[in-house]
This record gives sequence, structure tokens and C-alpha cells, in this order.
Amino acid sequence: MAIQVRDFKRIFHKVGDHEVLFEASNQDTRGSQFQYFGYISSEGSWIIQRFNIQESGNTFIYGYFAGQTRSVYDANWNATGHYTGSLTFVTFDQITTSLE
Repeated sequence: MAIQVRDFKRIFHKVGDHEVLFEASNQDTRGSQFQYFGYISSEGSWIIQRFNIQESGNTFIYGYFAGQTRSVYDANWNATGHYTGSLTFVTFDQITTSLE
């Protein structure tokens, strides 16, 4: 049996027949309602995760937005690493089509 190294800085995501490893890249935890976490892969695809701190009613706690172009990812973060975008976040099961 092969030795497996578990690197908890990486996030695994499987899309169709692809296996993609995402590495934590940015985080913005300043907000009183939302916190944002960015992950990028070596292939250039990316995911931004939004955490709703004040979840209530039918609002989902985690929202996601994904893309393929690194310049689009970079445009959503300022020079100090704070999220500045205005993306429309969806549930995790809805992001798979944007990564295919």
C-alpha cells in the first residue's frame, strides 16, 4: 500500500471525470455578515466560497462561485487580499457546470 500524504491546505473537487486540487489562495474575514475564501488550481480554475455568518431562514450558509480564468479571479480581490467582487453565489452542487 502506497503512503498517502494529506495536505490540508488543498481542497479536492471532482468534476465529471476530472480530479482537481484547489489550494487556498485568499481569505477575507473582515465582514460582520460574510467571509470569503478563495481557492485556485494549478490548471487555472478557481472557486470563491462565501460564508454567511448570520445565516437565518432559508439563506444558505455557504455559497460558491467558480471560473476558469485566473484574471477574473484576481479581479475579485484587491491588493491587500480583501474580496471586492460582486459575484452571484450559488450552492455547491450548482457550480459544477461552470468548471466543465
